[in-house]
Amino acid sequence: MPASQQETGVSSAVDYGYSGSTNGADSSSQSDGSGKDSGANDVYLEHAVKRTGSWVGAVFNIMCISIGTGTMNLPSVVKRCGWFGIILMIVMAVIGWYVGVLFKRTMYARPNRRISSFSLVTREAFGPAGYWFATTITYLYCCGTVISWIIVSGTQITRLLGFADAHLNQKISMTIIAVVMWIPFTLLKTLGEITISSVFGVLTAMFTVFVLAVKALQHRYTDTYYNPDYTSPPTHTFIIGSGIPSALASISFMYAGAVAFPHIEGNMKKPKQFGWMLALANTLVCGAYTLSSATGYAAFGSQTMSPILNNLPNLAIVNAATILIIIHVVFAAPVMLVSANLELELAVGVMPGIMGKKKEFFWRFVMRTVTMAILLAVSIAIPYFGQVIDLVSAISTTVVFFLVPVFCYVKLFGWNRIPKYELVLCFLLSIIGGIACVWGLIDAIKSLRDAVHKGHG
Repeated sequence: MPASQQETGVSSAVDYGYSGSTNGADSSSQSDGSGKDSGANDVYLEHAVKRTGSWVGAVFNIMCISIGTGTMNLPSVVKRCGWFGIILMIVMAVIGWYVGVLFKRTMYARPNRRISSFSLVTREAFGPAGYWFATTITYLYCCGTVISWIIVSGTQITRLLGFADAHLNQKISMTIIAVVMWIPFTLLKTLGEITISSVFGVLTAMFTVFVLAVKALQHRYTDTYYNPDYTSPPTHTFIIGSGIPSALASISFMYAGAVAFPHIEGNMKKPKQFGWMLALANTLVCGAYTLSSATGYAAFGSQTMSPILNNLPNLAIVNAATILIIIHVVFAAPVMLVSANLELELAVGVMPGIMGKKKEFFWRFVMRTVTMAILLAVSIAIPYFGQVIDLVSAISTTVVFFLVPVFCYVKLFGWNRIPKYELVLCFLLSIIGGIACVWGLIDAIKSLRDAVHKGHG
């Protein structure tokens, strides 16, 4: 029985099963379409499929990459489009599950072998151009995410020290955070996603969600003593139509795990469980998002800031939650960056088998140091957390979330082999993704421009 047929009930005419290799042994001869075997393919297949993990670990892995600093930005996303934003989060969770199931099918679109990474799926569908496009988008997504982490960590460190009358320049705080991230990023070639680290990340994020939710409701807007800019009580709106496209882009940032799905699925002992495992993970993630967003917007309405920490007073438990989030992103950043850089390094041939161990270490060290230096420079130049997330979402995550999985699915299986209702769904998703990408990018650029002008004003 084909795995995807069991998970989704779609006819077997659409799906290939698991009759082929699931341990990578039979996949080393995978071709890039040029008649030559791909060394990058072999490396990915060797590392991607271990089949030792449980569905519980997979749930924690997905929750770890989904729940994080974004929960501090979501209340302001709801402010942008009104209470309707809560409905959008639920809809996007369902779309995220469906897109994940589609992308899993593309990994098994060729008989007797598994396509082992996000970029390799796009190469199978669209050739070298697709491979480089996906590699670039993945790199932008990972680097943009880490930039937002450097910004929020640096600004919150400066804010926390200010409560203790210890003043540290925000740029110095960001530099310290970047250096701490840089050490494991440059010295370690790979960072395995182990369940215990994912559990720590999830528990940290969930603690922060609950703290922010409770304290937001306890310290909702009553007067002007939290922020001198509050000149009137906040207002609440059910729907703001003009904010929906950019809100879709921002919410897609929280569910854009497709780049990691091949590695998570490849580690599952029972890959047929992927479909309902992803449904469970997205349900839990959506619950956390809804709690964070609804309480934040209910408390502060049109006065909601990004991150929402800036709405809250100096409280010990809020500060503790902030510190835990900083620790979480400091540990998560090297994992995010290594996964992106490893793919880039393989693409340009920075491998021991090609240039020897010493040269490989030297060029890996140089490439990753330059990467971190660029990320730090961008963080310092545009230290606006919410606006950066919106920009990254529009440029990369709408593509990763909506467009690439759908286009690859249709390309690899063909129009005639996909049920008509799925073609309609794919068409609608591509339209929604295109609108969210273009409109979201326009709004993000405008918002970033206004933030820069206000910062210099």
